[in-house]
This record gives sequence, C-alpha cells and structure tokens, in this order.
Amino acid sequence: MLADLFTERWFRRWQEELNASEAYHHAARHWEWPVVLVVRPEPPAGFPTELALYLDLYHGECRAIRVAQPGDRDAVKYVIEGDAETWRQVLHRELDPVMALMQRKLHLEKGGLLALSRHMKAARELVLAAARATAVEEAMPSAAAAAPTGRVVTPPRFATMTPDGLRHDTLPMRLYHKAKRLGTWNPQDLDFTGDRHDWTGLTALEREVVLHLTALFQAGEESVTDEIVPLLLAVANDGYLDEQLYLSTFLFEEAKHTEFFHRFLREVAATQEDLTRFHGPSYRAVFYEALPGAMRRLLEDVSPAAQVEASVTYNMIVEGTLAETGYHAYHAMLERNDLLPALREGIGLLRRDEARHIAYGLHFLSRHVAADPGLWDVLRRRMEGLLEPALGVIHELFDTYDAMPFGLTIEEFVDYAMRQFEARMVQLEGVRGGGA
Repeated sequence: MLADLFTERWFRRWQEELNASEAYHHAARHWEWPVVLVVRPEPPAGFPTELALYLDLYHGECRAIRVAQPGDRDAVKYVIEGDAETWRQVLHRELDPVMALMQRKLHLEKGGLLALSRHMKAARELVLAAARATAVEEAMPSAAAAAPTGRVVTPPRFATMTPDGLRHDTLPMRLYHKAKRLGTWNPQDLDFTGDRHDWTGLTALEREVVLHLTALFQAGEESVTDEIVPLLLAVANDGYLDEQLYLSTFLFEEAKHTEFFHRFLREVAATQEDLTRFHGPSYRAVFYEALPGAMRRLLEDVSPAAQVEASVTYNMIVEGTLAETGYHAYHAMLERNDLLPALREGIGLLRRDEARHIAYGLHFLSRHVAADPGLWDVLRRRMEGLLEPALGVIHELFDTYDAMPFGLTIEEFVDYAMRQFEARMVQLEGVRGGGA
C-alpha cells in the first residue's frame, strides 16, 4: 500500500535523490515555495485518515520532506491533492504529474496552474526523484514493516535532539565506551625486534606455516574492513544511533588489524610475494563470495533477512568461528614455544577487539529475531550453510603440508572450530528464546 511507503527513511531517500540531481537543481532554480501534497482519505484503499506531506523546496534545493503539520496547508502557496491510486501511478512513473493536473486527476487545491506550468520540468524531476526513491524502497521489505497502518508517525531526525537523548545503558553503547578505553592500541607502537630475531631461528617449514596462517588473517582482516560499511549504513537507516556509534569503532578496529598483520608480513617475514597462493577453494568461498555477497547485498536490500545473513556471515562465522580458531592456532604455535612476542601481543589485543564485535553480533541478531521469530530459520540456514566451507579452510591449511610443525594436529583444530561453531549456536538459541 502507498501508506507503507511514507516512512522517515523514504522521505530522507527522496530528499537525497533530489539534492543529488543536477537536473532538478537546474530546473527548479527559480522555485522558492514549499508544497503540501495530500492523499485523500479512502478507507478501502488503506487510508482511513488523510495523509499529507510537506516539501520545503527552495531554488533547486530540498531542505526537508516530512509529514505535514497543522497549519502547513494554510502557510504554503501550493497544495496538490489526489486519491491514492493517482499518486501511486505518479510515483511509479505511470502518469505524468503535469498531465494529471491537466486532466484533473490531481487537484490544485491552492495555487495557480498557470504559474505552476512555468515549472513543469522541475515538477517532473521532483517526481522522477520520488520514483527512484520508491523503486529502492519497495525492494526493501523492511520499509513496509516499519510503517504504521493508516497514519504516519515520523520520528525526529536527530536522536540526540529528543528528550531521551542518547542512552548509555544499551549494549552497543557499553561496547562503544569499552572500545574507546581498550580499542585505541596502535599497531605502530609494537616492537618487532624480538620477532625478527625469532624468525631467523625458525625452520623453513615453520616460517611457511606461520606465513600461511598470517596470509589468511591478512586478507580476512582487509576483507572485513572493506565490507563493514553496508551494515553501518543499514543500521543508520533503521535509526539505531547507539549501534551506529559502536560500528564506527568497529570499522576503525578492523582497519588497525589490517595494518597490524601487514607490518608483520613486511617487517618480520619480509615477504613481497603474492600471498593469495594460500587461498584455497574453501577460503575463497567464504572471503571472496559469501562475505562480500552478504554485505554488499545490503546496499540494495536492507530487509531484516538480509541483515541477519550478513551478521551471521561476518560476526558468527568469520569472527566467531574462523578467527577464533586462528587465534588458537597462533597460541599453539607461538605461546607454547615462546616465539614472536610482538605478534603474540598484537593477537591478544586484536582478540579483545573481536570479542566486542562478536558480542555486538549476538545483540544485533537478538534484536532481529525478537522482532520476527521467523528469522530464526534464516539465521540457522546461514550458519549451517557456511559450516562446510569454514571447516574446509582448516583442512586446506593442513592438507598443504605432509607434516605440520609445532606439534599441530588437524584433529585439535577441527575439534576447536566445531566447538566454536556449537558455542555460537548455543548463544543464538539463547537469542531465539530470550530476545534482545
């Protein structure tokens, strides 16, 4: 229904489309009057009460789009009204807005048609921007789910301007404050002198295995840095400011992790080779396909199901299963043998950051499943579907070598990965039962 479209997100998207349009800016450069657009009440069509939008338009700029307030209709120079079907046709580009006025399908309740006719191009560009916003919004099931039936409730645009302000007791805000205290370590402060000494004492096979594992982490950290932004945008569009603030630290930390591993590869391993030779089919399935596919989907589809699949892939599989297993491998190789102290120190700092990321992922999934229990099946299928390639990454590492150094065994690490996976499933079962 048309009423489902009238949300703060759609208003914002329409405004952004207008302000990004050079064609509208040029066509409307002489227009300087706010406009009210009215959808007549028609209960059978889903409009028990009138819907009215206020557009603040001035010299090619859209300064605001919102639900019209009492007094707006009297204050503006132009008021255009019509029934729901006519507005639907206009917004879907099935009916030209000027022709609709000429044919009296839209009624100019206030203002002169002759004066308006001087701005026909501006009117068309206005509607084209609305159509683009509509096409994107209607591809997002969450947009319909977020809208109330029969009336529009528009939240304030700036959460910090509301009486509630910014709550500091939510989990994302607590993680945000913790990240400010604990997440500001600097990879450049780590001293790799001891690591360079230890590196020269390793056998060729030992160096190759450490290089192999680090190459997996290096590409993985760069990948999660690249791919987190669509999730941040989705959360921002949904109005969760506390989560948006925390995710800003999330991005910063992933960037530092990328820098940290790069320092080790260049300053200790001193390698300039193409390390993608370590990326086997299972690794590629996760980091070349599943992760970017799920995250970039959010640029076009911010439905709850798409968000759940993205978070499962990122937080539960990449971070909660694979990265945790990789940390265990570093511990088995280095801590047990007292090797590469700066690498170990950085891994400890990095692991502390990732623990916050996983905690956020559990919160995020909890919020979605609490709102729609049907999303549990989406979550479960995604977890189960990614288990095989996740375990495949471990097999590919061990299959590369006839004998593993440092006393490593594939049984230990497959078992560890399975236990991490099962731990996440248990936590997620708690999400299913306990909500956010």
